[in-house]
Amino acid sequence: MATIKDLKLDEVVDDLRAQAAKRIEELVSEGKSQARQAIGGHDNAALFSAFSIGLLVGALVGAAVALLITPMNGMDARRRLSERVDKMRGEGGADWERSQNGVPSRAYETSYTPSSIQPS
Repeated sequence: MATIKDLKLDEVVDDLRAQAAKRIEELVSEGKSQARQAIGGHDNAALFSAFSIGLLVGALVGAAVALLITPMNGMDARRRLSERVDKMRGEGGADWERSQNGVPSRAYETSYTPSSIQPS
């Protein structure tokens, strides 16, 4: 008669666990599909398409709202930005604009002046 050690119960138990885990995964996947069909859901490709369309529509709506509620026009915004940059350059710009030998590097040159834009 075979002894208990000869039966290698550990291997049998591990094999049964692996089979049970595989079957559980199959049942869960099948259950998800059935639940999705029961509530009128769609497959993953359709869900991704709907998400992509929603993202695009959201971006367009966000851009339209931003354009409608902007507190100033483009020329004013560029002017204010230019003024702030010039102010920052005046406060500490001499330190970061100089190269290693002490000569100004000309890294920043103002390309915009409010008078250079002609209203259309």
